[in-house]
Amino acid sequence: MRRTWPALVLEAPSVDDPPDAEERIAAFLDDFAPQAIEDLAERPLPPGGLWDPTFPPIPEPSPTPLRWRVFFSTPEVRDLAARDMARRFPQVALTPVGVEDEDWAARSQASLTAVRAGRFVVAPPWDRPVSPEPDTTLIVIEPSMGFGTGHHPTTRLCLRLLSDVELRGLRVLDLGTGSGVLAMAAAQRGATDVEGIDVDPDAIASAHASGALNTLPPGIRFEVADFRATPPVPADIVVANLTGGMLRTAADAVTALLKPTGRLLISGFDVDEESEVRAAFPALIQAARLEEAGWVALRLE
Repeated sequence: MRRTWPALVLEAPSVDDPPDAEERIAAFLDDFAPQAIEDLAERPLPPGGLWDPTFPPIPEPSPTPLRWRVFFSTPEVRDLAARDMARRFPQVALTPVGVEDEDWAARSQASLTAVRAGRFVVAPPWDRPVSPEPDTTLIVIEPSMGFGTGHHPTTRLCLRLLSDVELRGLRVLDLGTGSGVLAMAAAQRGATDVEGIDVDPDAIASAHASGALNTLPPGIRFEVADFRATPPVPADIVVANLTGGMLRTAADAVTALLKPTGRLLISGFDVDEESEVRAAFPALIQAARLEEAGWVALRLE
């Protein structure tokens, strides 16, 4: 019997305002680890057909409609994404559906390629660079579970922040580690004590699976834990690629995990949330700020 996957159909006449709306929607969805996104919109051809040279191009093409089918791991995750999206993007109509498995997950994963972020290259096993560029660190991630593949802007922003921090000999704590990509990045750049924690057992299983694809130093480990309930040992560097809401509500618990001279790298929020997230850490000084596709990362000290 084939599995039926929970999915969400997104529809809107146009999302051209603002111009990067589709990118923002895609980045928003990535926080819910979608298994695949299928574009269902029909693209109209110009008169005579797409390749007919006897017809001039359409001067002002009509706005491109949005019609996506987004697949999720569980109905609960799908429903949570639908609720949050309805508040964030009210112009998008949402319809929950069930889709019979036709091996689309494997097909969608095969399209993922290596990405560069700062001094790091994050690659799936099938697109591992043969000769990485000098002074870059390769991290191989199995993206089957959708945790932190490096394709989300916030992951890339955190990797760029890590690229500018001296890590040798330090203790690094990665909160909400997901695939473990940020923890592995820190370990491979010289951190001697690295701990990645996550409340989701599937995330930790994903981190262990991806860790097996890399040559990692002995001082890295992954644990199922909630830092708010059971605080780990404070660290020199704390990386928290979470959500804006969690960073605001757990700011005191996150700050308590820093050593007196520690540095905090945070992301998972966009420009609209930035001021509230920044205000949640009044005791720390902002030392660096990065932005990509409307998403923000900060280094606080």
